[in-house]
Amino acid sequence: MTNCEVSKLHYILDKKEYDSRAESNAALFFNNLIWGIDEVCSFTNYAKGTIYNLVSRGEIPYRHRGRKKRLVFVPSEINAWLKGEQT
Repeated sequence: MTNCEVSKLHYILDKKEYDSRAESNAALFFNNLIWGIDEVCSFTNYAKGTIYNLVSRGEIPYRHRGRKKRLVFVPSEINAWLKGEQT
């Protein structure tokens, strides 16, 4: 196998791995497995300030995502929290 063929093979494998990860992340978002603050506000009818206060007091389940520590929420955890269940 030539260097060119090896490089093409690496490119194809890297692209498939990237596409797979991108599809996985998209599936999480589009299947509503991850919500941002706006989706939580819409679902709960709480204002953004209320959600931020609940987060700061640790009273609502949340996670951080990315280097900027963006707040994300898992819908099933929010639903359980609203029902008063332990998450």
